[in-house]
Amino acid sequence: MKIQIPITISTLLSISVLMTACGGGGGDGKTSITPPITSDTHSYASLVAANPAEPSRLDLLSGHTVTDNSWEVAYQKYIGWSVNGGHSGSGTVEGCIAHQYTVLFGADKKPVASEFEKLTKDSTAADFDAVTKTSCTEMLTDTLRTEIKTEDWLDADYSQGAPVYSAKTGDKNGWIIRSSKKNSATDAYNYARIKVKSVNISFAGAPSRKVILSVENWDAATSSFSAVVDSPGLNYSNGRVFYDMETNTVVTESDSWDLSINVNGRDYPIQTNGGASGNGSGGVGVLISANANAVTDPANTQQVYKYFGDSVEGILSKPGNYGPFQYSVKGQHKMWPTFTTYLFKDGTRFYKMQVISNYGETGTDASGNLYIRYEELN
Repeated sequence: MKIQIPITISTLLSISVLMTACGGGGGDGKTSITPPITSDTHSYASLVAANPAEPSRLDLLSGHTVTDNSWEVAYQKYIGWSVNGGHSGSGTVEGCIAHQYTVLFGADKKPVASEFEKLTKDSTAADFDAVTKTSCTEMLTDTLRTEIKTEDWLDADYSQGAPVYSAKTGDKNGWIIRSSKKNSATDAYNYARIKVKSVNISFAGAPSRKVILSVENWDAATSSFSAVVDSPGLNYSNGRVFYDMETNTVVTESDSWDLSINVNGRDYPIQTNGGASGNGSGGVGVLISANANAVTDPANTQQVYKYFGDSVEGILSKPGNYGPFQYSVKGQHKMWPTFTTYLFKDGTRFYKMQVISNYGETGTDASGNLYIRYEELN
């Protein structure tokens, strides 16, 4: 005689926990996590972004965190959001904002706290449901956003007709850079104060593009910056060139590089080996001091708040200052969801997604525990 056991939500959750503890999930690149939680007709997924060194990637077909290339969206703490297309990945994912609450921001573009407080998972469900795969007329992929902007260091004089290029003067041309990896002897990062010293750009005949950097490496033993040295000429006329600040040499992409420069149309992005531009932990310091010359200790958080690698700009960069989130709506150290509904196209499949919380389903977890409502559209 067969005994039929009713399957309840609690039973399913218990099974899920047991499967997770046993390491289920196989070798398909998917992380062994509790399956997405379904409430009413909506599907929900958890995306845990606790490690700032690695993005957490979400497959919107399964609702699982994945380690293979089946992801559509990803989030990296302190770096931000990306979609699997354009600069951010080898996929073909593109997206758009299908619905947003414009009342969340005033005419001064500042957040309106009372409007943020009105929005909840339940109150925004109908607007989420109303989004279809035809809700957008244009979809976009991600583009690179560097911490070092070309307009900060490159000047063009058009007074004589053809532009004459030179290195800009002023505080913006100068940065505190953290190395891409730690020093093996000290188990600490290296730092340098760097600026663009000279620029040589010519379009007479074959295009020629070269910059020289001024570099002052930080000496932790003496708690001071070294004397200024010039970098070799970084010639990016024929492609991306890579520079290692510790050895003051031009290297290859497979080496331990810290900065690189390339041509992107009329833009010449200087990239750091961190975030969206590289696999290292390098970055540009966000200064509390007025400028890089005022920094006397690059490891002191009272002078350099944090180091950020490069990021991407895309559909998940808006509408809040962290895309689906707005930081400090009421002066608190807190992320508030904008409850924006994003639409994504991955090949022939369409998905919509709405970020509900940065603090887990109940709002009581630590930061970086994202709770997401999603659905595949037919």
